[in-house]
Amino acid sequence: MFNIIVSPYEIDSNAEKSTKKIVKYLKKEKVDYSIYFCTNLEDVPAHTQEVMSQGENEFVVVGDDRLIHKFINSFKDLSKIKLGIVPTSKHDDFANYLGLNTNPILAMKDILSKNIKPVDVLVVNDSLVIDMLVIGASAEIFEIYNQYKLQFPLLEKITTKKYSTKYEGVELSLEMDDKKAKNEHIFELIVANGGFSKGKNLSPLSNVSDGMFNLIYSTTPTKEFKKKILKSYEIGTHIYNETTHQKWLTNLKIKNADNHIKALVDGEIVNFEELNISLIEQGLKLFRKP
Repeated sequence: MFNIIVSPYEIDSNAEKSTKKIVKYLKKEKVDYSIYFCTNLEDVPAHTQEVMSQGENEFVVVGDDRLIHKFINSFKDLSKIKLGIVPTSKHDDFANYLGLNTNPILAMKDILSKNIKPVDVLVVNDSLVIDMLVIGASAEIFEIYNQYKLQFPLLEKITTKKYSTKYEGVELSLEMDDKKAKNEHIFELIVANGGFSKGKNLSPLSNVSDGMFNLIYSTTPTKEFKKKILKSYEIGTHIYNETTHQKWLTNLKIKNADNHIKALVDGEIVNFEELNISLIEQGLKLFRKP
């Protein structure tokens, strides 16, 4: 039986609408299901544990990266579950990178095929991360933009233009695959499993099933080149810039002297004292179209 976890309205206003379409389709197809509506993200662990206590292990989440992030962190052992994802818009980063169908009925049809394709999952300290982690200019600009009550594309562009040249970067110590730590003055840094963050193609070469994550970073440029570099990150051309550092790793440690690192993680701002990043290869069993 499919157990459907629905994102809170405050997080994703499209989730309930998509769920109604899914329910109508499942009834028509005479498929057994249960639905769990969440009033907030803190409801997710309670719902998942209730399902597991009943001996069930097949889930469908209706929502974006924030719901998926909360969902996968509700389990001690991801290998025990199977998951289908129904994205609610074309802007759901992880689903978009996987090429999942954004039509809820077609997405559910793909899930009903019960074809399993496992994907890798990042481990950041004690938390699981499905998509990516971003440190630097994009994270700072996102935090500023997210404080506005009204949000629309033009305002995001204005915010980016206004604050990109003001950002001075952050000093970080990077220890890659247990080699000697390297100190860098970072303007933008991405640790990616998937490839998109807030619709931007930050890691075009990412592969969610290769057993490695992608580290990409740029050191702080001169003021006149800051806008140009951020623009290249937005459209995915930064990987062709010879000044961009790019590595494929299995573990990474990130520190700084202040013991304070701000990061955008699966769509939410999180503050860390330091970061220890690794990977669970093929850690999540996903229902995807054959």
